[in-house]
Amino acid sequence: MRKRGEPYADQELWDAIRHLQENNGNQTLAAKAAGLPRPTFQGRIREAQTRGFLKKRPTYIETDSLIFPELPSSELAPEELIAQAAIRFERHQAARDARRWMEIKVKSNKPFAVAFVGDPHVDDSGCNWPLLRRDIKILAETPGMYAVNGGDLTNNWVGRLIRLYADQDVSKKQAWKMAAWLMRDAGIKWICHIIGNHDAWNDGPYLIKANAAPEVPVEDWQARFQLVCPNEQRIRIHVAHDFPGSSQWNPMHSAQKQMMLGEQADIYACADKHNWQMVQGENASRGFTFWLLRSRGYKYIDHHADIHGFASQKHGATVTAVINPMATENKRVNCFSELEEAADYLTYLRGK
Repeated sequence: MRKRGEPYADQELWDAIRHLQENNGNQTLAAKAAGLPRPTFQGRIREAQTRGFLKKRPTYIETDSLIFPELPSSELAPEELIAQAAIRFERHQAARDARRWMEIKVKSNKPFAVAFVGDPHVDDSGCNWPLLRRDIKILAETPGMYAVNGGDLTNNWVGRLIRLYADQDVSKKQAWKMAAWLMRDAGIKWICHIIGNHDAWNDGPYLIKANAAPEVPVEDWQARFQLVCPNEQRIRIHVAHDFPGSSQWNPMHSAQKQMMLGEQADIYACADKHNWQMVQGENASRGFTFWLLRSRGYKYIDHHADIHGFASQKHGATVTAVINPMATENKRVNCFSELEEAADYLTYLRGK
């Protein structure tokens, strides 16, 4: 005889749960089937819930000679998978939309500059470090000068190209230490980082995102952003490691194609090909002026180019746009193939 206040026996609770399940959760019918007053039956169910019996009791599958436990699946049901997929899509869509012509606000109407740093390849034996060190100093010390990393920070060899590590003086570990310093500790005011084809290999994207300042966007291959000044002047910049299309006769073919067929921008900038060029023009049919820019980068000695007969250019490692938000459209952006000249012009404009 159970005394008042004593806990129910396990079997009493299991029996109550069984009657509840057999009556589809109807406690009145379940209590009647168990031959118990409804309050007594409800007390057993409450105690079963408190003691976790509703979760503990296994169900069984019986064969001719064995009884197997019916094991729960660790996988989500289709309905749960679909619900999660819907949430993921909404977040992917929101993240994608936020990056399309994202607004980066400039706090002053003073002239400023955006340097489009060409492929550094900091670990390559052919990287022109004397020039890169000079340019880093200019970027770090010139007021109002910002920079966009056009991609290919390191060689980051992959696959059959890994053999090329044997021909360079800097190890992979050392390469990423140098890249991290350039991104984080060199004093450069970065606007964004573009992941180029060399960056995309191995763990490159993860390492770049891990070493970039948290507020600076890291974008896969291309970015569209607009620099917004206090006077509401907007400079739209479409930057990519490279744009689709190529021509052996026209280094700006891909950028020109983007200008003709893509979204409107004030500057279309790219890198990748280890050559440079600048083109200013006006798209009369679409009603805007533009600059097409390609940065050469810092790999000045290139064995692949040498053996295939490609001549090496001497200028345009970083191509820079000097922007005056107070000027009229055709005078608002002026571009330079030499960073030092761009810095001098920017300093002159800011001092006027």
